[in-house]
Order: sequence, then structure tokens, then C-alpha cells
Amino acid sequence: MLKHLRKQAGLSGVRLAARCNMSQSKISRIESNKGRPSLLDVEQILRGLDAPSAVSAEVMAIARIAQAEWQDGRTLRRKGLDKKQLQGRT
Repeated sequence: MLKHLRKQAGLSGVRLAARCNMSQSKISRIESNKGRPSLLDVEQILRGLDAPSAVSAEVMAIARIAQAEWQDGRTLRRKGLDKKQLQGRT
């Protein structure tokens, strides 16, 4: 979605990176799902894109859900509960 918004704004990855005070490679990793952005990263990108408030609110809501799901999965992995759940299925 961020990549779509960037293209819609007519910005290159380099230009957006400069606006957000990030590296172009970080923007690229985020856009290609090879890096997990923090909520602050998403907020900075949306500001750099001058995204409308309604769009920003929607994207931030999605980012918060993704962050919470990632944290929940991480907690399960740290406790080893993900393996115990898999063992119970076999």
C-alpha cells in the first residue's frame, strides 16, 4: 500500500527517503516486504507522502494490527508455545 501511495504521489524511492530522513534501501525493503517497519517508520512515510488523513488513519490501523500480530507470534515463539501447539496437532 505504501508503494502504491508513493507512486500515486509521483515520488521516487530516493525522493521519499530524503523527505522521511531514511535511506532509500530502507524504503525499498519496506515496500517489498523484506523489512518490518516500525509504527514510527510508517508514520514518517505517510507524512513524507502528504497522504490524506483518512488514508493515513487506515494505513496506521493496519500497521498497528500487523505489529500486534507480530508481537503475539514472537511471544509464542520465545516461550516455545508454537512448537507445543504443533505437537498437539499430530
